Amino acid sequence: MITASTLFAGERHKTGSQRCYYCGAPCDGTHKTRDYVKKTFTNRDIAKFPASEHVCEGCAMSLGDGWADMEMIDGSVKAFTTPRSMAPRLYSWLITAGRRLAFTKAHVPVVRGMLTDEERLPEPPFAWVLADSGQKQLIFRAPVARSKRGFPVLLEEEEIRVDPGPLRARLALAGYISRKIGKPALTGGAGIKTYIAAQKAGAARELDEWARLAHEPLSRLAAWLAPPKDK
Repeated sequence: MITASTLFAGERHKTGSQRCYYCGAPCDGTHKTRDYVKKTFTNRDIAKFPASEHVCEGCAMSLGDGWADMEMIDGSVKAFTTPRSMAPRLYSWLITAGRRLAFTKAHVPVVRGMLTDEERLPEPPFAWVLADSGQKQLIFRAPVARSKRGFPVLLEEEEIRVDPGPLRARLALAGYISRKIGKPALTGGAGIKTYIAAQKAGAARELDEWARLAHEPLSRLAAWLAPPKDK
């Protein structure tokens, strides 16, 4: 059984006769739920194996603080500083069978290029985790992609299905609006001030089209990925 957590652990994953409380993967008895499931944990309904008293290596790694240098999605390496500042929940991730690649919103151009080009995607299985707030534990929730088409992306807590071609088209529209009048126009609703700004910038027709599509999950992903104004 492959989960985002077992991919995250890589060779450190230890299978066994137990099941992980969080992701449900077979695991050994090294990590106990008493050490990793806080009394204040409010998402017990999404735990895959809530009767378990064990947590797998990958979930233990992703739920805790950082422990080493971090490989980034652009090929750079973020040197280890302090455990708290390197906590996995603070970063977004592309997790594959052999690598854990972290990224921040500064790396969105790289991510945008990968998600819209099938040739640049890794071979399955892989998992995309896009953290917006940095306050939630997302890796154990992330679905695993088995194909380069119709694959899932976890944007904060929402699972969004992606095909590179349609996402590329949606991003073209989102990017045009964002560059003309700013990213808030993609998520804040089309109020009168936004329409006036769009009219002045020559983007009124595009904003009307976006208003019809903004409720769709693919649009929420495109808005997250879109470049800022004048970029």
